[in-house]
Amino acid sequence: MHIHNCPACGKQYSAQENVSQVKCPYCGAVNDMPSAVARQSSRWFILNRPDDRETESKRKILLRAVLWFIALIIIGRILMIACVSVYMANGINPMQLTEFGGMASHWAGTPILKAMLWLIVIAPVAEEVLFRLGLSFKRHTVALWLGLLPVVIGAYLFKCYQWTWLTALVLLGILLAALVVRFTTDEQWARWRSRYIRLAMWVSAIGFGLLHLIAFTNYSWLLVPFMIAVIMSPLLLGCVITYVRVNLGFWWGVLFHVVNNIPIVLVLLAMN
Repeated sequence: MHIHNCPACGKQYSAQENVSQVKCPYCGAVNDMPSAVARQSSRWFILNRPDDRETESKRKILLRAVLWFIALIIIGRILMIACVSVYMANGINPMQLTEFGGMASHWAGTPILKAMLWLIVIAPVAEEVLFRLGLSFKRHTVALWLGLLPVVIGAYLFKCYQWTWLTALVLLGILLAALVVRFTTDEQWARWRSRYIRLAMWVSAIGFGLLHLIAFTNYSWLLVPFMIAVIMSPLLLGCVITYVRVNLGFWWGVLFHVVNNIPIVLVLLAMN
């Protein structure tokens, strides 16, 4: 028997592991039940563990997240050093040809309070809303995500601050949120979570990494390997943040994002 947590009502119940679907005895929602073999064979990587919250304690989930966080930071740094070493061996310093917004040098000359506000408040919250708020697969949270999405894309990504455009984006967000609330049900979102949560986690993590391609100051084909090596760090760390968000909640993901940005803030404080 497997202890299953119903995504629709949140209550736990026992279910056989050799069935593909099971009906919640409390709310009647029909939930997909992946086989035990499929679960165990794919659970080694954190993006394939969306249901750890059902069977494991918060402490164990946090410990796993921290260990992956450290391991993936090391992997990202090794890839970065190896890539830069190849460039240097050929007489090219890629860091002189372009700057990355996630490096402390990019913020040199920026008022320290402004940089801190951006790095530990605005960027973490905006990017977590953009990529991970909707991963709850709960109807009203998804509605909130779609309601905020146009404003976050317009204001954060495209720096659109004109009141006419912002008003239009707010209205668009309200429309999208209303459509979700009106035309979908909690049971539908519970079924969709069972089927698509792993895919959504992978898309979220990869999309988060690719977003950082816009943070470079100069672009050329010569710099493509360097850019890929640089964005591997946020992509890998995005895997950890996605795991934390799905299993512990949105603000835990924001916290891990802030922790990832703190070293840049410390370097800036030292420079000032």
